[in-house]
Amino acid sequence: TMTNNSKKSGIITIIGEVNVGKSSLLNILVKKNISIITHKSNTTTKQIKGIKNYKNSQLIFIDTPGLYFNKGKSNRNFLSEIWNAVSEADFICLVIDSSKTVSNKIYELLEQINSKNKLKKRLVLVLNKIDIVKKESLLIKVKEINEKFEFDQTFMISALKNDGIEDLLDWLSRNLSERKWLYSPNIISTQSFDEQLNEKTREIILLRIHDEIPYNIEVLSDQIINISKSKIRIFQSIYVKNQRHRSILIGKRGETIKFISMNARKSIEVFTEKKVDLFLEIKIKKKDRISNKGKLN
Repeated sequence: TMTNNSKKSGIITIIGEVNVGKSSLLNILVKKNISIITHKSNTTTKQIKGIKNYKNSQLIFIDTPGLYFNKGKSNRNFLSEIWNAVSEADFICLVIDSSKTVSNKIYELLEQINSKNKLKKRLVLVLNKIDIVKKESLLIKVKEINEKFEFDQTFMISALKNDGIEDLLDWLSRNLSERKWLYSPNIISTQSFDEQLNEKTREIILLRIHDEIPYNIEVLSDQIINISKSKIRIFQSIYVKNQRHRSILIGKRGETIKFISMNARKSIEVFTEKKVDLFLEIKIKKKDRISNKGKLN
C-alpha cells in the first residue's frame, strides 16, 4: 500500500516524426528551454533527458531525434538513438502533429515496439498543435489512429499554448510505479553545463542558417572562465564539414558570424543569468574528431 509520502519515478520516452513538436513539449514539461527548437528537421540529434518533479513523482522525459524514414547512415544512427531510449522507458509517448497525416511507417514502428514489448511498456498518444485544428477533425483523427493501433491513453495538447499539459503530467504521475527518485530535486536536465551552452549557440546557428548547413553542425566549449560571480567568458569552436560551410557561417563581411555571436551571447546570458563574453572560432571537422574537452576554470 502506498502512503502519501511514497516516492514514484519513471522514464517517459518521447518519439514522433520530425517537426511534430517533441522538443517544445519537453521544454514546456520541465519549464526550461533545454531542447533546441528551430525550423530545421531533426534539430535534436541525440537523446536529451529532462527531469520534472511533480507532486510525489519524478518524471524523466527523453526527447529523441525526429523519425524520418530512409536508408541513409544518419537515419540508422537516429533509429539507434531512438531504440536505446525506447528500451529504457516505462512509458512511450508518440507525439503526432494533429494537422498532418500520420505516416504508415509510424504504425509499422509501433508494431515493432509492441512485438518487443515483453515488459509491457505503456503507450501514450499525444496529439499536438490542437490550436490549429478544428475539434471535429481532431476527434475523427483520434478515432482513426486508435482503430489502427491501441494506446493506453490519448491526450490532445498544444505545447505552444501550454494547453492539456497538466492533464498529461497528472496521468503519468498517477500511473508511475513506486520507486526511488533517480536524480536530486534541483536537476532538470542530464546535459552538462558545457553541453547546454553548446546547444544555445547551435540553436542560433540553425535559426540563422537554412538548408546550406547540415543539422549535425557541432559546437564545443573549449574553455569557460569564471571572471566573477556575475560574469563568465566562453571560448567555443564551431565545427563544419568543409570550407564552403565555413564561408557561409562567416557571411559577407562577417555579418553572419557577428549575428550568431551576438544572439548566442544573449541566449547564454538569459540561461546563465550572468554577463557573458563569447568568442567563437569556426573550424573544419576532421574525420577522427573529437570529444568535448570543455573545461570550467
